[in-house]
Amino acid sequence: MSTPDQPQQPQEPNPSGPPSFGGPQQGGSPQYGASTPQGGAPQYGAPQAPQYGAPQAPQYGESTPGYSAPAQNPGKTLGIVGFVLSFLGCLSIVGIILSIVALNKSKKAGYGNGLAIAGIIIGVLVLIGTIIGGWVFWQGVQILNEACVGVPSGETVVYEGVNVTCP
Repeated sequence: MSTPDQPQQPQEPNPSGPPSFGGPQQGGSPQYGASTPQGGAPQYGAPQAPQYGAPQAPQYGESTPGYSAPAQNPGKTLGIVGFVLSFLGCLSIVGIILSIVALNKSKKAGYGNGLAIAGIIIGVLVLIGTIIGGWVFWQGVQILNEACVGVPSGETVVYEGVNVTCP
């Protein structure tokens, strides 16, 4: 006879019916004081009763509700755009900025982004080359203006040992 504090045990297991949760039957966890079948070892392949409150791992092909892993690097596309723009002279500053943003996005998500790093390096080199090239061009314009002051168009003038044709 059982007391009200102890739950009743089923008389015999019913393999064709649904498993009872908490009983010593196949797949259930034994109750306090109850004997377990086969010396306490669970049967291999037996269905297990869900433990409420414990997180369950999703099965293969299932997705966990409320959770979605990022499919790919979030800074990848922005890194490609920054890399391409870093080659384009005056737009290299935009390429540098986009590459830095892409690298930061990738780092926050735990990914690497080689194109963003390459975009930053190439963008800085192209920007420096553009600044130097612009300075050289501006100096040439200044020399041309100084050499051709008061000279009619189309004439050749010698300025500091260099032949200059005035526009």
